[in-house]
Amino acid sequence: MKKCFARTTLLSTVVVVLVAAYAKAAVVTVSPEHMQGWVIVTNKGATADLVTHGPAMYEREKAFVADDDTDLGKGAYYATIGIKSGATPPIAWLGLDTFDGQPLAGIALKRITSLEYYAYNVHIPTGTPNRNNWSSWKLWWTYPKQLIQLQLTAQSPDGKQRKQFWFMPWQKHKVRGENCGRHCKKWLRYDAIDFNHPGPMMCGRWFTFGPPRQEFASWTDLIETYGDWALVPTSTVGLAEGGWKSAGWDDTTEPVGTPTCTATGTCLNFVAGVRKEDADVFEPETIKWANDYRGFKGYIDWFTLGIDGKSVTYNFEPAADAQPPKIIELSNKEAARMEPDSTDLVRISGMVVDRTNAMFALDDGSGCAVYGFLYKDIKTTQNPARLGERWSVWGHMERVPFEPDDGPPLIWTSASHMRKLKQQK
Repeated sequence: MKKCFARTTLLSTVVVVLVAAYAKAAVVTVSPEHMQGWVIVTNKGATADLVTHGPAMYEREKAFVADDDTDLGKGAYYATIGIKSGATPPIAWLGLDTFDGQPLAGIALKRITSLEYYAYNVHIPTGTPNRNNWSSWKLWWTYPKQLIQLQLTAQSPDGKQRKQFWFMPWQKHKVRGENCGRHCKKWLRYDAIDFNHPGPMMCGRWFTFGPPRQEFASWTDLIETYGDWALVPTSTVGLAEGGWKSAGWDDTTEPVGTPTCTATGTCLNFVAGVRKEDADVFEPETIKWANDYRGFKGYIDWFTLGIDGKSVTYNFEPAADAQPPKIIELSNKEAARMEPDSTDLVRISGMVVDRTNAMFALDDGSGCAVYGFLYKDIKTTQNPARLGERWSVWGHMERVPFEPDDGPPLIWTSASHMRKLKQQK
């Protein structure tokens, strides 16, 4: 019996080791040098790339460590949408059409067993109704209504119908989402199969644009109706040539398209932005759809896709030679002249001449006071600076997005990037 027990124990140990080895091997690094089947497409001025820079660098103490302490690596997939848009707004797509070396096409939705990812939305606001007093976070600031959205494109078993299914977890009671900022500045894990409630007022909702428009409270509910529908083959040509590859929404957009097209041509996509300025997307009435992503800046990382219980995790990382942004020490006047799209970070120093819980102003004696905005950190919950004190601060220089181009320069930062200096004698 002892010999049999020892053999069983050894077998169990081998199984555990093999499972652990497989789990480790299932993490795939996606980088500009090795995209692993992923495709990035942008339209109308949106930007998207695998980077080691962006808002997480200056809004958090640790840029690429999630709120549950998961280490996300050196960087992530990052997409931006501008403040201004025309009839066809900016949009960015990150698409995939393979899994474990095989096409995703033909996989029935009911066979998908894992859809998990970490997402982050910037906390820089995109508007406020009170332009005369934008220096307090207690006012009604506005933010993008959605995070980067996971979308699946599938067709009916007979191949005659085609639909897109969108994972939309923000706001329990409104499928369109919300703009209060409560989910911003956080690396949260979203589980689109077994929703894990990453924050308040969230749900495991899926949505499909009609006909008919449908909302599903969970993946289980979606599968009950569409479980036999299968992911569609990759399309390599545009709508005009008889294919399904287009960033457009209808015949009025540039390019022309349909709601079931994708800019990548692939069946699985992460999408930042919308495809038409005004559309009747979530209800019969036409809405200003472009406002849902106005001014959006956000990331995706550590995406896990599972088919029939086998999972692969994609870790999005920057190029091998990519370096984190430099921190450049400048005077207030020099900092105020920084290019708004620069990835470099700025360090300024001076006396605190104005302060609220959300902002401060530093005067370095150069005749230019620079205002700074900061956010509640996980560890530091408030603005540590006090009037009359001298502080050194590093962050990102950018003017208020919804102010005129000659508006006040701001440094966006975090309390963890502020250091009190000794008073000058």
